[in-house]
Amino acid sequence: MGQKFQRKIIVFENHKFINQGLKPLEQLIKNFNSKKIFIINSKQAYHSLHSKISPLLKPYDCQFFDKFEDNPNIEDIKRGIKLYNDFSPDLCVAIGGGSALDMGKSINFLANQSESIENLIMGKSKNFLEPKVSLIALPTTAGTGAEETSFSVIYIEKTKYSLSSKFIKPNSIIADISLVYDMPKYLAGCSSFDALTQSIESYWARGSDSKSSFYAIESIKLIMDNMIDAVNNKKASNIKKMVLASNFSGKAINITKTTVAHALSYSLTSYFKIPHGHSVAFFLPPSLKITFEIADQKVKNKINNILNLFGVYTIDDFIKKWKELMKTCDLNTNIFSYGLTSNDKELIISKVNPERMNNHPVELSRQNLKQIVSEMFYIFS
Repeated sequence: MGQKFQRKIIVFENHKFINQGLKPLEQLIKNFNSKKIFIINSKQAYHSLHSKISPLLKPYDCQFFDKFEDNPNIEDIKRGIKLYNDFSPDLCVAIGGGSALDMGKSINFLANQSESIENLIMGKSKNFLEPKVSLIALPTTAGTGAEETSFSVIYIEKTKYSLSSKFIKPNSIIADISLVYDMPKYLAGCSSFDALTQSIESYWARGSDSKSSFYAIESIKLIMDNMIDAVNNKKASNIKKMVLASNFSGKAINITKTTVAHALSYSLTSYFKIPHGHSVAFFLPPSLKITFEIADQKVKNKINNILNLFGVYTIDDFIKKWKELMKTCDLNTNIFSYGLTSNDKELIISKVNPERMNNHPVELSRQNLKQIVSEMFYIFS
């Protein structure tokens, strides 16, 4: 069984930001009594942090794994698991954005399973075993909130699956401005829209409750107040709050999961190589519009609350403001510039993720999905 250690968010204390940098990593490694550390890291993220992290890891036997694509696929995970098991670590550390954290969560979890990896990923088996070692997550983007979720995204032949288990969630987190400050502007923009979209979807999701709604609303407020200065001006005070907003968005979707905007977005990433945060940004406005048109009053009230958080009164004004925010954050708002045509509507609908669809606050027919996709092409033409 895995080592027992109290879960601790290093950077937050009563929701107040404490800038402790990477120093807590050294103490956590000692607390876990580790000697052999398996590190899953994105090349770009680790390169920018190398001078800070290397001295902390020097006393330990470390095995790095960074040969994986931006969106975790089963082939990369299998190679990571083989390296992991050959090395036989006593601690696992994941450093990077959502993809690296999902890769770390998946490898650390799946390496100890007796069932077929494919069956576990595809949901054909739930005979989960607890990981042998603990996992520390160091998010280097302020967006996905993956450090707070009990699931990870995995692609098999361009189809997205969500591996879910209470054992997947990292045991410890180090979230800090020093980890995310060097994000390129476009990445920062995509990450911000990922967090914003997650929080909106969590707020209106079927599975929402008072706790998830608190995290979702607070995340939206923080993002709306801080995103522009964090992305464009790299103001430290704003970036700190974006780190908190990202963490809150992860807490929110860990309770509720996401909905139709995410369900439709995955094909844009798989087939047209549009980064995840940018893909969901394309689908949130049309999803909101069509949902409002067919929703009952309870759901309409929630959407009106979202409009209020954006400082607008109508759906059209929301869409206009959303597009302006995308442009401000260097996110291209012309969907056709990525090679899509109206003929791709059926591809997008055919690849929709059913699990996320079932979580949407209203039941959506195939015709409704066509409306959302058509509206997306219209809004972002």
